[in-house]
Amino acid sequence: MEYIKTLNEMRKKVKEELNHIPRRDFDQNMLRQMYWGMRLQSLGKRADRETSKEEVLVKALRLAKQDNPAFCPKYDDQFFDTTKISEAAKDDPSILACFLKKKD
Repeated sequence: MEYIKTLNEMRKKVKEELNHIPRRDFDQNMLRQMYWGMRLQSLGKRADRETSKEEVLVKALRLAKQDNPAFCPKYDDQFFDTTKISEAAKDDPSILACFLKKKD
């Protein structure tokens, strides 16, 4: 597994990914904040294993839904691989249902 070498490179990569998760209301912005931290951690040298951006998006949504179970995110389904999202969310019907809804 190859890790990104510097913190600046990691931040740049995650910032580019966040361009595909739009800002909106409080819950959407909290999801973005959770994604930022979790994604940086997944790219770092201390990561247990390689984690895809789709897996991180699903994990961030699990956390966001703890505060608001009705929340479903807005995201760019052309950028995030929906097959990988479905695989990461397969054991959680409420999470999977969010990703199967129409995005804008």
